Amino acid sequence: MKQLPLDELCVEYLRESHDISFFSCSNEDLNDFLKSDAKKSQEDLISRTYLCLWQNSILGYLTLVTDTIEVKLIEKDDCVDGYPYPRYPSIKIARLAVDERFEGCGIGRFLLLWATGKVYQLSNEVGCRYITLDSKRESLGFYEKFGFKLIMKYASRNFPPMYLNMYPIVLQMRQEDSASLT
Repeated sequence: MKQLPLDELCVEYLRESHDISFFSCSNEDLNDFLKSDAKKSQEDLISRTYLCLWQNSILGYLTLVTDTIEVKLIEKDDCVDGYPYPRYPSIKIARLAVDERFEGCGIGRFLLLWATGKVYQLSNEVGCRYITLDSKRESLGFYEKFGFKLIMKYASRNFPPMYLNMYPIVLQMRQEDSASLT
């Protein structure tokens, strides 16, 4: 399938009215979470799931949760000098999935960039320095293309943790926002 028109995609949080029964990605755990646990997890204030929609079809989804990351796990050039606490605040991409029918259409990339924008918005309201995630092994390269770094201490885990330093991204976005105002 070819690239979809990004300007026609929308993202909205999962609601009772969404028919998620037709969603099917290549990972049964991700299918099961969306169909069996996502709504309850939202009701319990544990996570928030967002759907990527196009022409009333669910193309993919991602789930966000709050998180922290240990300072000692972050590469030196990504740290804050003199930070007095053992952990940094972060937002975690707990799940990211694309329907099999739309794989290779840029939906994963779209959702990842959308999540980065969402974290940028949140960073204007609350402290949030990093985006974290636990990657499937086959997805490591995908996330690395977007600047995520593997936490080397845990590189051998089944789902190795990764992080993205939002600080340079936020600086760049704020500069672009300032430039557009002038």
